[in-house]
Amino acid sequence: MNSDADEPVSRRRFLRTGATAAAAGAALTGTAAAQEGEGGGSSGPKVVEVGANGNKFTPETVYVKPGQTVKWVWRGPGHNVHATDVPSDAEWSVNTEITGPPKEYEYTFDGPTGEYKYVCDPHASLGMEGTVVVTNNPPSNEGYQSILGDSAKTAAVAAVGSMTSVLGMTYFFMRYGGDYSEGDE
Repeated sequence: MNSDADEPVSRRRFLRTGATAAAAGAALTGTAAAQEGEGGGSSGPKVVEVGANGNKFTPETVYVKPGQTVKWVWRGPGHNVHATDVPSDAEWSVNTEITGPPKEYEYTFDGPTGEYKYVCDPHASLGMEGTVVVTNNPPSNEGYQSILGDSAKTAAVAAVGSMTSVLGMTYFFMRYGGDYSEGDE
């Protein structure tokens, strides 16, 4: 009884199988990215981290449409949010307490379009300043944004890992042997 498991693996068959696996991984990555991208934008508030990277608001500038909410989330101690320069018709006049996590503050910017500037009082001299820009046409791409979702990133890592394995095995077969006959099937 002769089975495929008893036959030596030819270099050509191995490379063909590896190429098929790599193509499948690439297709999986593209499919995962497409699925992750479906469903449009987020309906939740824009989040500003307070003190996450030292004495900074992250991001420093946030773009929102009128009626959209911004949520400040404290990540470090000893910070506050203090409005310093807002449009003349604006109602936003905030000076939160100086505190640390866990603390959150939300505000819905219904008022006029324009720039709403704020600082952290204890760290204003260190440049801890932020801006909310209320506009009818916010930019579609603020700062760094990945075009791949988490599932697509995982699939990409798996695809790269499988391709690396195929290349390693190819080197092993080319270096140390294998069936080099041309008529392998």
